[in-house]
Amino acid sequence: MRLPYLVCATVTAAALFAAPGCTRVVTGSPTLAAGTPASNNTECESVSAPMTAIESHTDGEPQLKIPQPPGWQRTSMLDSQIIRFTMGNKALTARNFMPTVVVTLESVPGGHVDYQTIFDQERAALVQRLGATHVRSSETTLCGDKAETVNYDAPGMGRIPPRKVRTLMVTATFSANTYVATVTVQSTDPTNPSYARDTDLILTGFQMLPPEGG
Repeated sequence: MRLPYLVCATVTAAALFAAPGCTRVVTGSPTLAAGTPASNNTECESVSAPMTAIESHTDGEPQLKIPQPPGWQRTSMLDSQIIRFTMGNKALTARNFMPTVVVTLESVPGGHVDYQTIFDQERAALVQRLGATHVRSSETTLCGDKAETVNYDAPGMGRIPPRKVRTLMVTATFSANTYVATVTVQSTDPTNPSYARDTDLILTGFQMLPPEGG
């Protein structure tokens, strides 16, 4: 199981991506979507931003969808088996750092995984490995599934300045696998009204739905 320390790796990779000159834009048009029924008959929350579908790697994976507010551009330089989607907003750059959003997906075989243990391990790793401070977490749900939002301060790394980070972690079980998706947003100017509004839309409207046909 590779899940422990996943958020740490994501924050570090996203910070490097946000450095000047490290963006490769992928063009694509988001699609509008209203509230979507989830696997447990709980309707996902609708938000006032276009929804973009994130490509699955296998047929059995959950469907991921993310709000893409105006000004946020999809990039592909971090795409991997774990990192599934990245976007940034150059117009909101502050202190030579572009705000970023990174989505990851990881699976754990078996349908009886202790979700809270996963969340606890990830929060502990933020402090021990990343050096995060002022870590604050709150329990929530997303499309009826168990989730947790974590706010923290990430330290500077070379040319990368200290920044404020928010991570949404959500878990759900489909067939014989438990999936953990994370959405991480970070900025050096988190009080910017446009950034704050967009961040709330993205984290509130993110969806992890059952696999197509499943």
